[in-house]
Amino acid sequence: MLPGRVVWFLLGSWLWAGLLAAQRPPETASDLDSAKCVGTETCQTCHEESYQSFADSAHARTLENPRPAERGCEGCHGPGADHVNAGGDPGKIRRFADANPDTIRERCAACHAMREDAHSRARITCLSCHSAHHYREKKFLLIASSDQLCRKCHSR
Repeated sequence: MLPGRVVWFLLGSWLWAGLLAAQRPPETASDLDSAKCVGTETCQTCHEESYQSFADSAHARTLENPRPAERGCEGCHGPGADHVNAGGDPGKIRRFADANPDTIRERCAACHAMREDAHSRARITCLSCHSAHHYREKKFLLIASSDQLCRKCHSR
């Protein structure tokens, strides 16, 4: 049997460790994904043109984000390690070409304020008018002029 002081010491240490753990912020999904992040500079080696349009846009500010899973390319496309390790397999990275509207809206809403409006009710997504890589108008990253975009759905 352990002497009384040792028991109290062990019990106190256990309680103290529990209090310290309780004060630590919980890990987020972003923190857990960070281990699989490769960094925008890795993406750039194969995707130079996409990188250049990204770097010339307001999205480049994400490079300052302290969380790797919310920084640069991986902030939108998710951690890139599986994609890189699979030789660039497009099935191993988040892509938006065939994504459903809810997925697109969820990704964009991670950083951008979203509101329920006629566009979202009609299942029109951010990518119906905006593109981080293929924009024609730098302001608002529009894929065409605002007049052209509006006229696609709204007759004048």
